Amino acid sequence: MALLSSSLLLRTHALTLLTFAYYLLTNPSQLLSSTPIWLLGEAMSIRPAAYAPEQLQDTLGGNAGQRISTSNRLSSLITGQGAANVGAESELCALLALALVIYAGMVFLFAGDLSLLPASIPSDGKTAEARSSARYAEELHTLLTAQSRWLTLAGLHVMGSSTVVMWIYLFHSHSSTGQSVLSSNLSGFGLLSNRVTFTAALADMLFWGYLWTVVKDEGREVGKALASRRQVEEDDADD
Repeated sequence: MALLSSSLLLRTHALTLLTFAYYLLTNPSQLLSSTPIWLLGEAMSIRPAAYAPEQLQDTLGGNAGQRISTSNRLSSLITGQGAANVGAESELCALLALALVIYAGMVFLFAGDLSLLPASIPSDGKTAEARSSARYAEELHTLLTAQSRWLTLAGLHVMGSSTVVMWIYLFHSHSSTGQSVLSSNLSGFGLLSNRVTFTAALADMLFWGYLWTVVKDEGREVGKALASRRQVEEDDADD
């Protein structure tokens, strides 16, 4: 049995997304250039994002000026210069924050279908008699349907996020020169090959992978509770 239920995990995840949305609206540079993202990017040799200047630039060594110059040049090529650059980045962060708020609201709402935990499913004769068979069947169907839906969604998240993680690490983890970074970014999808995207995809993969195991474990407990109920009903029928 997991320490946290699947419903609580999903709602905690939704609140975390709301926190990220708040930082994207108020102080995006603090979030996109945070220390965990910098540490993971340096450890995996993944370049910084053009829209997230490094706050720890003094610790990067002799190539710091070249990397910052490349980042500024790429940002100018992508979004423009001066006030137009700041405005475009602010609008992009606001749009991403809005998407996170909507997604977090949907996760928080639909996580309620998993609130019927196996512990609340009757497994003794007295409780089984108190609850009607129709009501029990309805709640059980709702729970099993929700578990199936979240298992599918978790599997899709893991496959998609792991694909992004492997793609960035295998093909874009050693672009150290300015020319390689520039050519990579002008290719389109190369814009996503940075440590911000890598960290977000890795965190998404780990969370949904863990959620998949929790929901799977809860499904097994539901099966055990259902078998116990059937055994109790059979014993009562024999008596």
